Amino acid sequence: MSTETLDLKKLTASEKAELMKQLAKDAKAEKQKIKEDRKAYKELTYDFVNRNIDGLIHHNDVTGIIIQKLFEDYAPVKSIKNEVYGHEPQDSHTSTLSDGSASITIGHNVSINFDGTEASGVKKIKDFIKSLLDETADDKTKKLAKMVDIFLKENPKTGMLNPSKIIELSKLRDEFDDERFDDGLDIIFNAQIRVQNSMYVSGWKFIEVDGISKKLSFRFSV
Repeated sequence: MSTETLDLKKLTASEKAELMKQLAKDAKAEKQKIKEDRKAYKELTYDFVNRNIDGLIHHNDVTGIIIQKLFEDYAPVKSIKNEVYGHEPQDSHTSTLSDGSASITIGHNVSINFDGTEASGVKKIKDFIKSLLDETADDKTKKLAKMVDIFLKENPKTGMLNPSKIIELSKLRDEFDDERFDDGLDIIFNAQIRVQNSMYVSGWKFIEVDGISKKLSFRFSV
């Protein structure tokens, strides 16, 4: 392979024109190749979807039937549970064998939104934190204030607070031990709107594989 460097200054006008023509041709060919490759990729994805979608739809139907039967089978157990332990609103119910070898949980996936009144709770907490941050504030207080600020940030997509972060924030009640902080948190929690949507079944069982006990976990949702 030649390592000779092309010196454009030595080329004649016609040679330069021919070179430009060849470069344009190569660029066009490369562009066409990219176009064809992308078309081939899309065709492969269409084939992939067509080969598998019906099986997945069927699997989803079967899973839905299984989950529905599990909920029906658990109904009398749930009824007795309410009688023995008292009725408490729950999104899920877990049953585990006494030896811990297997467990099944049935429940509903839950989405949490807010009704708009959480804003006053957020303001109360931020005002309280602001009152702590003066020149005499120690490092611990400053770190806690930074944590609170992070927990109260809204989700950029939904424009709402992150429920899991609010739960984390509630763990700081004892750290602050202040009525203003507690009241702000209570307002936020009371502003939550919990909506049960899709059903799910999850669980696990220890099975023996090649003489070794292995925990097999599963989760199905419809």
